This record gives sequence, structure tokens and C-alpha cells, in this order.
Amino acid sequence: MQDLYDVICSFITREWIGPSEESMRSFATNHDIDEKTVRRIKNWKTAPYKITLYTLEKICTARDLTLEDFFREIKR
Repeated sequence: MQDLYDVICSFITREWIGPSEESMRSFATNHDIDEKTVRRIKNWKTAPYKITLYTLEKICTARDLTLEDFFREIKR
């Protein structure tokens, strides 16, 4: 079974951040998180990152999602 942190980071990277550097900056700004955190989320395969609930909640709040909705989306 895939680690929950991997599933979360993979989903955020694939569905919300996108492939370019510019999108990382705008994602950080739009979700009120540090760009370094976005880089950590995006690079979870090379350097495992355990996203905090606080950060995940900030991202979800900016997207008008509850944590419950988020976990439903990732089917966990």
C-alpha cells in the first residue's frame, strides 16, 4: 500500500501544481504557503515529504474544500 503522504503529495502535484516553475510560485501565493513547501511537495519522490495537516488545511481552504472532501477525492 502506498504511503498516505506520497498519495497526498502526488495528487497535489499532479492535479494542482503543474509542471512549471511559474506555477509553483503562483500556487504558493494563491494558497498562502511558502514556495519552499511547494517545492518539497512537488519533489516528494526524490526527497520524501510529510505534509502537515496545517499546510494541507491551508491548501484545501484556499480551494474551498474541506479536509473530508480532499480525502474523498484521493479516495483515502
